[in-house]
Amino acid sequence: MRRGASRVVLAVLLASLTLSASVSLGSELKTHYVTVVYNDRKYLGEFNDNVSLGSLSYLVRNRNPLTAAEETGDKLDVIVERVEAVLDMFPRGLKFTVVLLPSSRDVQKVYRNKYGRSPDYIAFYSPRDNTVFVSLDDVRVGVLAHELTHVILVNYFGISPPDKIQEVLAQFVETHFGN
Repeated sequence: MRRGASRVVLAVLLASLTLSASVSLGSELKTHYVTVVYNDRKYLGEFNDNVSLGSLSYLVRNRNPLTAAEETGDKLDVIVERVEAVLDMFPRGLKFTVVLLPSSRDVQKVYRNKYGRSPDYIAFYSPRDNTVFVSLDDVRVGVLAHELTHVILVNYFGISPPDKIQEVLAQFVETHFGN
């Protein structure tokens, strides 16, 4: 099995083990950088509706997506490339997973099962799995830019920089994303 495919299988397996039995993650969308894993096709539409690129939306329009799934994939790739540009960090062969979860409660449940703590996160990055878990109820471009900063930092350096440094840079990117 290819390395990227094994990561997706692992992410799906880990996510499905940590969610209630009623939620099974089985569908995926692949982009240049991201494998998006989700349970229901409507999640892609909800994600696409909630993530507005604002002044950067011309970057997606130039790609001429034909479907909502293609538009979602294009948006994610634009966000990745913009975060890389703001950080001036371009990890080679960047590939990671994003798991779309219905609510922040689902995100918190995954986090609690993985790390044994109960924060009030709406999204988080798991470096161990190279996966971002995000709540569809709360996802916005700033939330994604913040989490993707963590992805890029860890993949650029190969190890996780200290949490405080990551948070400062993630907040910087979130603030300067559209500028």
